[in-house]
Amino acid sequence: MQTEKEIRNKILQKSLDFFLQNGYSKVTMGEIANNAGISKKTLYKYFSNKENLFESIYTSFTCQNDIYIEQLFNNNEIGYVEKVKSILAHVSQHVAKLKGPLMQDLESHHPQMWKKIQVYMQKKAWEKFSILVEEGIKHGIFRESINKNIVVLVYVFSLQNLLTPSILSELPLSAEQVYNTLVNIIFEGILTEEGRTKFNNFEIEKIRINL
Repeated sequence: MQTEKEIRNKILQKSLDFFLQNGYSKVTMGEIANNAGISKKTLYKYFSNKENLFESIYTSFTCQNDIYIEQLFNNNEIGYVEKVKSILAHVSQHVAKLKGPLMQDLESHHPQMWKKIQVYMQKKAWEKFSILVEEGIKHGIFRESINKNIVVLVYVFSLQNLLTPSILSELPLSAEQVYNTLVNIIFEGILTEEGRTKFNNFEIEKIRINL
């Protein structure tokens, strides 16, 4: 028999998948319940309305993402290059979801929700990419002559402006392709020859940085 926590987590995951496929505005709590294989009564037992459900999905996702990223950053059993590529692969995987009905819907009809997602992405990009660049310089992977602040600014600004549904819709590329190209361009300018060799000789599933 499922615990209440298991039922709640199942609802969150099923609802997220449903929102990603169908957007936010037009779906009803009845459709969400039906997709999750539960009654509306059960759905309302855990979530008072659609906005409360979406807020819970957002909170759950950001918490899980923060935990995963922190575990990678604090993992001393893997090398720097593996750590960077694992983090980039993780981000790339989630960025892929930006080009779809949900994000377009939020940007157009629910700007407050979309702004909240943008602020979270921007904050994490500033915090974590700054650390990655600093460590990369110390490890001889990135050139000492680079201005760390400018590199981070370019990454964050590009991430915030390129990875928006209205811009992505004009590009013949997936969000994942745009992100990986952005990373390649930035890394092209800051890798040392040693760093370039190490990156090109180490492959992580979901992202390959060949410079």
